[in-house]
Amino acid sequence: MNPKLNKLITLMLILGTFVFVMEVEDRVSAFAKKELSKWASMLPVKPEPEIKSLNPYDHDISLIQVILIDSADNKVRPVHN
Repeated sequence: MNPKLNKLITLMLILGTFVFVMEVEDRVSAFAKKELSKWASMLPVKPEPEIKSLNPYDHDISLIQVILIDSADNKVRPVHN
């Protein structure tokens, strides 16, 4: 076969593969967004706590929340040398 024709066929195959991959990516991301939004709608919604003070730092908080916040802060510690 002609070398120019071989290059053209190879280029067309590469371009077709690229277009196919882009289409698959679009379809997968659309499917994932649809499924994630469906799952997110099933999550329980906690009402925002009512603040009865003008002080913006005055909140009712449980001991469990304090422990969870504390343990999350302990996981990430910068190391100073």
